[in-house]
Amino acid sequence: MKRLLLVFTLFVAAFSACRRKTNPTPQLVSGKAFVVPSDSVVQVFKEKPVPLWASKKYSYKPSATRYWDLIHTRLEVSFNWEKQQMPGKATLTLEPLFYSQNTLDLDAKGFDIHKVVLLKKAIEQKVKYEYDGQKLRINFDSVYAKGQKIQLRIEYTAKPNELTSSGSVAITSEKGLYFINPLGKDADKPRQIWTQGESESARCWFPTIDSPNERCTQEMWITVDKNFKTLSNGQLLYSKEAGSGQRTDVWEMKLPHSPYLFMMAIGEFSVVQDKWRNKEVSYWVEPKYEPYAKAIFGKTPEMIEFFSRKLNYPFPWVKYDQVVIRDFVSGAMENTTATTFMEAVQSTDRELIDRNWDDIIAHELFHQWFGDLVTLESWANLPLNESFANYSQYLWDEYKHGVDEADFQAQKEKLQYLFESGRKREPLIRYNNLSPMDMFDSHSYAKGGRVLHMLRKEVGDEAFFESLHRYLKTNEFKSVEIHNLRLAFEEVTGRDLNWFFNQWFLSAGHSELSVRIQQDNSSLKLICAQLQDSLYTPIYRLPLQVEIWAKGECQSFPVVLSKANDTLVFPFSSQPDAILFDAEAQLLGTISINKTRQQLINQYRLAARGIHRHEALLQLKNEYADYKEVQQVFANALDDQFWANRLIALEALTASDSSVQLRSLSKIKSLAISDPNPFVRAQAMKIIGITHSSDKKAVLESGMKDKSLTVSATAYKAYLKENYEDVVLKMGELLNSSEDAYMEVLADYYAQSNDQKGFDWFTKVLSKPSLGNDYDLILSFGKLLVNSRDTARQQQGVAFLYQKAMNSTRGEIVIGSYQALKPLAPLNGVIEKRKAIKEAHKKEEYAEVLDYLE
Repeated sequence: MKRLLLVFTLFVAAFSACRRKTNPTPQLVSGKAFVVPSDSVVQVFKEKPVPLWASKKYSYKPSATRYWDLIHTRLEVSFNWEKQQMPGKATLTLEPLFYSQNTLDLDAKGFDIHKVVLLKKAIEQKVKYEYDGQKLRINFDSVYAKGQKIQLRIEYTAKPNELTSSGSVAITSEKGLYFINPLGKDADKPRQIWTQGESESARCWFPTIDSPNERCTQEMWITVDKNFKTLSNGQLLYSKEAGSGQRTDVWEMKLPHSPYLFMMAIGEFSVVQDKWRNKEVSYWVEPKYEPYAKAIFGKTPEMIEFFSRKLNYPFPWVKYDQVVIRDFVSGAMENTTATTFMEAVQSTDRELIDRNWDDIIAHELFHQWFGDLVTLESWANLPLNESFANYSQYLWDEYKHGVDEADFQAQKEKLQYLFESGRKREPLIRYNNLSPMDMFDSHSYAKGGRVLHMLRKEVGDEAFFESLHRYLKTNEFKSVEIHNLRLAFEEVTGRDLNWFFNQWFLSAGHSELSVRIQQDNSSLKLICAQLQDSLYTPIYRLPLQVEIWAKGECQSFPVVLSKANDTLVFPFSSQPDAILFDAEAQLLGTISINKTRQQLINQYRLAARGIHRHEALLQLKNEYADYKEVQQVFANALDDQFWANRLIALEALTASDSSVQLRSLSKIKSLAISDPNPFVRAQAMKIIGITHSSDKKAVLESGMKDKSLTVSATAYKAYLKENYEDVVLKMGELLNSSEDAYMEVLADYYAQSNDQKGFDWFTKVLSKPSLGNDYDLILSFGKLLVNSRDTARQQQGVAFLYQKAMNSTRGEIVIGSYQALKPLAPLNGVIEKRKAIKEAHKKEEYAEVLDYLE
């Protein structure tokens, strides 16, 4: 499962050659680096309040007890679009797992149960049952022993819209079965049906044992109108006429998998065929995106090959489909052999210049091994699914784009976890979780991926991937917990790794290091303190690499921190040029180190890894305005080989005074027109828009024609601010564009007007399905209303925004409308409407934002 991530400040890096020496682990030997432990640390304990982020202890959540073994599920379903219901027939093959049984409990949520029978040689035999709307309990007349298979048939109707549905940030609804535009009333939206099983929503559309430690083979008999295509797990065996303009498609899944991974998708899709080795790979999109399907998903066969080789375990399933659906409740879902994606993935060639979807495609693909082939035994072990899927994104970036890009994206993952850690710090493996949905957070995803990277650095690449192979082969088609992973690594490496798993998987928090550089005539000392609160967080054992530059030479020292206070001593008699404390950028945590300005300048000049160069630039950015030597560093960064490095240099220039900008104007123009990265071009174009040069108009017009929508929209915005004589003509060029990127440009344009034309444009655009930038559009509409001299039009706009806010649960729409109404408070009824909006959404997660905006 992939959720959308927070966007953080971009950072940069670049390569620089340095001669390296790798020294042995520091020992207590004269002339070598060595570790001086501080054994006499005195800690004073006093009563203090429990931190907001401290781990919460809920009731223990064990893995589900397995009384029965679910062997096979056959589902026969059709659909009532008008009522948004699904008549179904489920035939389950089961046998007692070990102990004899005379009852069976099935998860079945919100159904009408019509019939429950045993099948004995195709003869139906009624059985007694009890049903409370959540559980279907079968009471057999006989006792069944291990090895005695039974077949149970249940006829039912699923009614998803009658369920009380909750959700989380990661998965916003738990209805299981979704009808999209069922009556076809929305001309801009296709009619579709799709399912979503994770975590416990499979029970909402078929009766089953809805636990991740259960698995079975599967048949799906799906009856639909002939104009629809169907997709499910496994292979399509055949289709047959079903009468009344309908068709039944029969799908078969021969290999066992967990019920939460069952899926259906029904709609008028275009299917674009591809292949990996001799297996079918297909991309299911809406017809208008058929020309772009391979541009969106076309790297999938290469990804399958890369992961198959990296894991030494070929893709295990018979085929792989990827389908894009409307109004999905998450980012994507790794259903076995058939991943579902949110509609945002559908992109044109121009949109793909600025944003490809390789990260989410890789993430869901890796789940086909980690989650689908080997499945967690309980939701407490969710990181065994999501941490690996998260880390696949690093592996793909490293392979396809290089370590700098991989480190760049990994740093954003770390920052995402650190952001969340301000309000919660839980162990990765959480048996005391509040609910399964509580597990879908930045711990399971972002922190877990970074922990796997540290494990890779600890054991080495060869051992890491051999251990993953061992884990997959040992546990294929089985359910696992965290200790299965640890044992695989210990079997391969011969090492006891309890210390690593205990501190990173089974304990909460992260390391918070303070490193103080101290130099004397004979040695360099790094005085290290672990500052994390040891009442809630371990004192970590931290194997790291320290790199030190001195006299034109780079030396690497492996070190291990293991106490609250450690002092590292290195044989340098003079202050080094630069120090990298975590040279391989592996540590999950924070590091505060007292580097001088010159050491940061040298770090940018000398560091080989991009992430360290970015670190130097970030810290130097605050001193940009005051020191010419720092300005020179950023001027040099405009020529850096890594795009994010050029970007951060341009961001510093954007905030600088005009004289500094003019000194680099020639280079900025070059970047605006010809840099290979669209974000660099866009940032350079932004600077062009605020500088004074004779050819500004020509450069902006060139940018408006850029194939990148980000660059083009940036140039249009800058052009609009200049108020050139042909600005109305230029804005007219965008009116018939279907690209969302231009909506903000037109919003800026119309926000300056106070006429009916601008009002009509905003209300028309904001009445359409979400464009993804509703928040900004709503605020621009608010500006138009504030500027308007027509009170009647203002009141009409107030009513429009009020209805938008009251009829939506999407935070950006509610918050934007609430905020846009604030300057209109003098108008009659606005204060009351804002109070009503706040009251209507007081239970939403974003309610505190409304309080803040008050």
